[in-house]
Amino acid sequence: MVNMNLVGRCGLYCGSCIIYRAERDSEQLRMDIAKENGCEPGDVQCSGCQSVLVDGWDSDNVWGKNCEIVKCLDSKGMSTCYDCEVKCHSFKEWYEHMQEHGEDLEQNLEKINGGDLKEWLKEKEDKWSCKECGKPLIINLDRCHRCGESIR
Repeated sequence: MVNMNLVGRCGLYCGSCIIYRAERDSEQLRMDIAKENGCEPGDVQCSGCQSVLVDGWDSDNVWGKNCEIVKCLDSKGMSTCYDCEVKCHSFKEWYEHMQEHGEDLEQNLEKINGGDLKEWLKEKEDKWSCKECGKPLIINLDRCHRCGESIR
């Protein structure tokens, strides 16, 4: 079943996000992220970018309601970065970071805006699944966090 909450407002497929995956896949990864960010492992949670619009959650961290991109979009009354003519500094930094990991956020935003979201989500789910074990991958890791297979 396709999870529409995984349509990132910035163009990222949320199913490949380290916060989203850590909550579901790896307590150790969740603890590592919490330590790195000075929070509790239970604070490392996300149900996808679209859920922030509905449910939201407060945290001192940079995900959820405190995501700079989410805050920027909310202040402008926009739902995605596609709608914005002037891409903010946060988007530009994030765009460059994601390009390094094989994801073109602007191209994703065009597909999200103009096409079948279910088709895009399926495409991204396939792209960000390990070719060895079939489990979901984390975009900014070089190896599958489950089987260790190289993903680059």
